[in-house]
Amino acid sequence: MKNTKKFLGVLLVFVMILSITTGCSSKNGNENSQKTKELTFCESWNFDGGFSVFQEPLMANGTFGLLYYIPNFYETLIKYENGKITPGLADKWEVSKDNMTYTFNLKKNIKFSDGEELTAEVVKKNFENVGKNLGTYNGFFGLTSTLIEKVTVIDKHTVSVKLSNPYYGALTDFTLPLPMGIMSPKAFNEDGSLSDSIKNATMGTGPYMYDGKKENDTYTFVKNPNYDRKKVDVETFKIKVIPDNDAKLLALRNNEIDMILGTNNLSYDSYNTLQKDKNFTGKTSETVIQTRYVGINSDIAPFNDISVRKAINHAINTESIRKNILGDVEKEATSILDKNLPYCNVDTESYSYSEQKAKELLEKAGWKDQDGDGIREKDGVKLSVNISCASEQAMLKDISEAIATDLKKVGFETKTSSSETMNHFKNVSEGKYQMAIGITYNIPMDPYRLVASFSKNPVMDNMTSKALTSMKNSDEAIRSLNAMTDEKEIQKVYNSIITALHDDAVLIPISRIVGMTTFNSSKIADYTFSFEPDYLDVSNIKTK
Repeated sequence: MKNTKKFLGVLLVFVMILSITTGCSSKNGNENSQKTKELTFCESWNFDGGFSVFQEPLMANGTFGLLYYIPNFYETLIKYENGKITPGLADKWEVSKDNMTYTFNLKKNIKFSDGEELTAEVVKKNFENVGKNLGTYNGFFGLTSTLIEKVTVIDKHTVSVKLSNPYYGALTDFTLPLPMGIMSPKAFNEDGSLSDSIKNATMGTGPYMYDGKKENDTYTFVKNPNYDRKKVDVETFKIKVIPDNDAKLLALRNNEIDMILGTNNLSYDSYNTLQKDKNFTGKTSETVIQTRYVGINSDIAPFNDISVRKAINHAINTESIRKNILGDVEKEATSILDKNLPYCNVDTESYSYSEQKAKELLEKAGWKDQDGDGIREKDGVKLSVNISCASEQAMLKDISEAIATDLKKVGFETKTSSSETMNHFKNVSEGKYQMAIGITYNIPMDPYRLVASFSKNPVMDNMTSKALTSMKNSDEAIRSLNAMTDEKEIQKVYNSIITALHDDAVLIPISRIVGMTTFNSSKIADYTFSFEPDYLDVSNIKTK
């Protein structure tokens, strides 16, 4: 579980929007007298694992692509938009005074793509079987799925969900398409297990559906004939499996695909280069997805010394990293938790970049350059550090090297290392690191999941569990949050946690990751990012 939690954070973006399939030639690209109705998108993984909303985080079957396309096929009872909970398949909802029972009034006359009607019985079927079908991964996509005690059908269009314990993040969890998207009753067997039919069909209420066609690793999706709640420009789209990012870029330039979405699919250098090409339009989201950071292992010397950690904070030139490595696309981060997140608008003074301040802190802590070789020592031990990261993204290696260069300037002996993603996270989970590059959970799971991961017992994430070194009773405070119903009391706990998070200087914010896309200007007029900018919502594309 520890490994998979971070793996999700690293994998959180493998999505792209593409071009007009069989009509991808330059000739067809110029025939825009009629509005474009068909586009082709691309993805790093295939969909061989099927189309259920109950997906394993690591996708042991080799597919993860569905996550990024899920809003096209499945809808939730409520939605998360611009930091607020809004109606989805339910037009209104009520929460009991004890925060344990959630009652949803469903919209009427809603049908699934297979013709089945949305009813309270169908919602009950879905929610009662989340845990069974997620198995050991139940709780990965939010704590609420582990707390469902009883689902009651009140009438045809009213359903209530009783939790075993109150949970302050429950409403947000109900907005997560995985695993809270509602599937047709035909997606289930009688015993609640998934039917084989869901392997080859989408069974949701969303604007699109899989038509069952797959040719040469290209899947075809069409409009859901039973969906009429939003006018969409794109009637048909295809998803072409292209694992290699250079191949994706070439496909975009060759009019084989129309759009690339996400930082794992397109480098910042390529994005900025395409920005200068009149044939393409680039956009970034206002919404922050997550925070990129470097974590310090505060359990081991010399990093168990607060002065050393604060010196590291001051020594790293995050502005230079953002501009020179992250293409000036990722935004400034002065705290681990974005202040726009619930409960996170807490004032803390950021650690400004200052070589001089870093050197002063190290001097006062007894770390001095005794022999003039540029490396500080104390009690005969050199001040050394290794910065580690996952090896798949060259950008992460560049960040590690930049941090090493900055730390060397203030007297550290530095090394960098990288390893395959799972090996990297295995090392981190076992505490075999000094400093490591990481990212927070994505919205809307932040801040709830990240704050929970600060717990020392049980340990959910070995790197973030070290974040609150000086906060007394931190585990008790974190556990108390789950059952709190008083917003003022919740805010008080967050104030303490965020203040300690800053003061202990274990997690160093580097940047805010935002949504990023580049698309073919001759076919696509505009794209509005999804509530989670890593998700590709085809219904938000305006074509030419």
